[in-house]
Amino acid sequence: MRLKQWFLSKKLWLRGGIIGVIICLVLGLFNFFIYFPIANSIYDGMIPNWVLIPPMVIGHAFPILSPFIVPYGWLCKFTEPTCVRWSAESAPGAIPWTMEGTPGYCIEQTMAPTSSCANLSEMVSFFGLILLLFIAYFAIGAIVGLIIQKIKMK
Repeated sequence: MRLKQWFLSKKLWLRGGIIGVIICLVLGLFNFFIYFPIANSIYDGMIPNWVLIPPMVIGHAFPILSPFIVPYGWLCKFTEPTCVRWSAESAPGAIPWTMEGTPGYCIEQTMAPTSSCANLSEMVSFFGLILLLFIAYFAIGAIVGLIIQKIKMK
């Protein structure tokens, strides 16, 4: 009862923002615990692209797709050499390299972040996009509440 009184004592824009955050949370729980598991079972793990359209429209697919949206290792320095082109035979300028336990030669090399830093970067981008999603839903709810507040004042 106190929670209801507290909620009703707030201005409409704030109530709208709180309702927006609650809607965001409910939609997120629905997507992760009902929508995606059902789609995964129907399509046997090979979900078609069109199934992602509703979560993309409401924004809930963006945290899932954060590794594809945010640049790889955006918080990290690229310090670890990584072989991007490998051969079992020597070539001019090739560096001796062992790939998955098989000795060979690295023909082309690039720098990459450490795996721990890359994982931290992905986690920060995932939770950062979730926070941005909550902020966006709060803003939309607050705008709707402000419009209703302005209409009621007339």
